[in-house]
Amino acid sequence: MKHKSFVPFMLLTSMLFMMACGENGRQPSSLGNAVSGIEVADTILYPVDIINLDTTDTWADQRLKHLQRGRMIDMLFESVYQGKAQAYDYYSDQPLSTEKLREMEASGQFERNEVAQLQFEEAWYLDTINNRMTKEVQSVLLAWPVYDSRGNFIAFKAGFVVKFD
Repeated sequence: MKHKSFVPFMLLTSMLFMMACGENGRQPSSLGNAVSGIEVADTILYPVDIINLDTTDTWADQRLKHLQRGRMIDMLFESVYQGKAQAYDYYSDQPLSTEKLREMEASGQFERNEVAQLQFEEAWYLDTINNRMTKEVQSVLLAWPVYDSRGNFIAFKAGFVVKFD
């Protein structure tokens, strides 16, 4: 008789354990110390303006006041030049050699101080056990503003994409 009551107890214990492990019985994934949780977006793309092109937009100034824009852009360029990341042509998705990127930068085609927008490609993870959300940047597109003949902003022009492993 004791054996019959043990089976439902084990079944109940197993079910509770599976529910505690996460969605559909899966344990939250862990990719090193930086990323943990259940993937809630495997690819999310979104632009972020990193220069306020509208002098009347004080909220944009407020949002960007802690951004170390120049430092970040320098670090992205240097990560490519040092071989830590790979640059790709936005339109063809072909790798850009460091020599080609240096040429384009020297010719003024890619001016670091004028990068005004980044487009991030990310994966998002939600860890409800530790109350944490993590974003893993897979790539970032650097974009420059384009102006008409009167100096009015028209749009952003895609430059190149930096992909991370």
